[in-house]
Amino acid sequence: MSQELSPEDDRNMVGRCQKGDSLAFEELVRKYQQTVLNLAYHYLGSRNEVEDVAQKIFTKIYFSLPKFDLRRPFFPWLYRIAINQCYDELRRIRRQKTHTFSELSLEEASSIEKLISQNEIPQPSDDDRREMQALLQKILNQLPDQQRLAIVLRDLETVPYSQIAEVLKCTEQAARLKVFRARARLKTLMEKALQK
Repeated sequence: MSQELSPEDDRNMVGRCQKGDSLAFEELVRKYQQTVLNLAYHYLGSRNEVEDVAQKIFTKIYFSLPKFDLRRPFFPWLYRIAINQCYDELRRIRRQKTHTFSELSLEEASSIEKLISQNEIPQPSDDDRREMQALLQKILNQLPDQQRLAIVLRDLETVPYSQIAEVLKCTEQAARLKVFRARARLKTLMEKALQK
């Protein structure tokens, strides 16, 4: 994540939104826009869909803000709305056509390659990089939703375990376990794919 998350700042902005301050909502969008775009990209794997999905996410957030409980943290609530919208889009895409996998950006590929190296999977040569990037996106999309979410949050978005726990609605220890299992599953899928 590119910015420091401040629950107090969020609470202040949301409170202002609930009182009708449209500038406060614009601040929230600016603060979380890249996070939402990244999440949508990691789930959908298509840059063509990402901006439309992000707009739908922020529209849902805008209309849901009046019901938001200011005693609760904003980030997990926002992330849950974003994830649910991504799930809806994935279901829609799967119904319409066969899902194609686009190339990962260099930054995203680097993050996933870092994850792979932590799990001792052999690194590809430079000639195989494009093929490997497509394969990584495909494998990431084969993970069950909870495991993919754990990988995206921790390894691609570098969200702290405490916030992952809030998003996944579990304890911090359970969040760590989910990330560990997701990494193990990703490693297994990678090994199988590389043996073919």
